[in-house]
Amino acid sequence: MKQYKILFFGDVVGALGREGLVQALPSLREKYAPDLVVANVENLAHGVGVTLKTLNELVNAGVDAFTGGNHSWDNPLGAPLFEDEEWSKKLSVPTNFGAAKGGKNAILIEKNGAKILIANVMGQLFTHPNTSSPFTALERILAEHEADKPDAILVDIHAEATAEKEAFGHFADGKVTSVFGSHTHVPTNDLKVLPGGTAYLTDLGRCGAYDSVLGFEKTSAVKRFLTDSSGKYDILKSGRCEVNGVALTIDLDTHHATEVARIREFVDI
Repeated sequence: MKQYKILFFGDVVGALGREGLVQALPSLREKYAPDLVVANVENLAHGVGVTLKTLNELVNAGVDAFTGGNHSWDNPLGAPLFEDEEWSKKLSVPTNFGAAKGGKNAILIEKNGAKILIANVMGQLFTHPNTSSPFTALERILAEHEADKPDAILVDIHAEATAEKEAFGHFADGKVTSVFGSHTHVPTNDLKVLPGGTAYLTDLGRCGAYDSVLGFEKTSAVKRFLTDSSGKYDILKSGRCEVNGVALTIDLDTHHATEVARIREFVDI
C-alpha cells in the first residue's frame, strides 16, 4: 500500500488567521509529514477574498493549493488571479455559485509522485438564488477529469446547511477520496470514513480568531444582529488564533481514505 498524506485547513480569516496558520504549520509538518497542504482562502484578505500578497504569505509557508467560496471574487485585487495562467493552477473556486465570475472549479496538482484533483462546489441552500446543484456539479467535474486519472479526489463543499453537506457526502462516497465542508467557520465533530472509503467532515472550521464570531471581531458581529445587518465585520490582528483542519491519509492503490485525524491547534499572536 502506497500512502499519501494531506493536510487540509478550513477558512483562513484575515491577518490573524494567516499568521496563526503560518506559525502552526512547522510543527504540524513535523508531526504528520504531509505530501500536500491545502487551505480554504475565501476570507484570506481582511475577511474578503484574496490578494497576491496574502496568497504568497501562505505559499511561502508551504501551502500548495487553495479552495474558495462565495466571497472569492469580492476583492478586486484578487479576482484577476483566478484567470491568471499560473495562479489558476493553484486556486479552485465554486463556479456553480450563482455570482461566480470566472476561475476553475477543479485543479489538478502533481506533487510527490501523485496527481491530486481538488474540486470546489457551492451548496444551494441559503445561498445565491442562481446557484446550481453541487451534486450535478460534482458529476460534471468527475466526467471532465476522468481522463486525467487522478490518484485522489478532494472536494471542498462550501455550504450553509448541514443536511445538504451530509447528503452530498453520501452521494460522493466511493466516487471521491474526501468531502470536507467549509463556509460556516465552526468545526464539527463528525469526522469519519464513509462505507465507500470517502473521508467526510461537515465543516473544517476556521483558521482565525478564537474569541470571535466566525473569526471576526465579536462586538461588530453582535452589532449586525442588533442594529445594522449591513454593517461591516471588524477583523482582529492579534490575540488567540485557532487553527482547524484535518490530516488525511490516502491509499494510492485504492484511492480511498485509510485514516483521518482532526487538527485543532491554538496560537497566540
